[in-house]
Amino acid sequence: MKKLFPERKDPLVSAAVLLANVYASSGEMDKASDIRLEIYKSGTKKKVGLTWITVDGQVYTFRAHDRSHPRSNEIYAESEKISNEIIKYGHQYDSSWITRVLDEDETVESVLCGHSERLAIAWGFVANPNASKLQMVKNLRICGDCHRSAKIIAATRQCEIIVRDANRIHHFYKNGQCSCNDYF
Repeated sequence: MKKLFPERKDPLVSAAVLLANVYASSGEMDKASDIRLEIYKSGTKKKVGLTWITVDGQVYTFRAHDRSHPRSNEIYAESEKISNEIIKYGHQYDSSWITRVLDEDETVESVLCGHSERLAIAWGFVANPNASKLQMVKNLRICGDCHRSAKIIAATRQCEIIVRDANRIHHFYKNGQCSCNDYF
């Protein structure tokens, strides 16, 4: 790609991140790390995943593993509660959506439950425990594990969850189905 597009830098970051994620998903962490190192050395920045949710007329922004919210302890406690509920419902966390080597103190569950959309959902329930609808916007695509989890959360909490991601609008219904028919 460098040979084909020598004058372009930023537009290639997305392609490089995608390639690194493909390598990581197939277990080739060394190749993924090499590509990520090249991105870092080039000085270009990849897009940070953010999720915005409006609660009581105020917009809140979350990033992965965010602890900047003043009520983050409550948010993480709710996230853990939700995690326990969906595990009882049969959810198994899918490590293939993690595209990096885990740190010693991390688990597949802790990494995936720290995604920005999961934190936004947890905040929605902390702020309004009986919410019947949560709406949010995500600047990147929702990962498959978060998509599967949101379907179960909508069913177990009997709450519609609407997520506008970079590609489409996902309307997770109370019956555990998504408007995208699992094509994301």
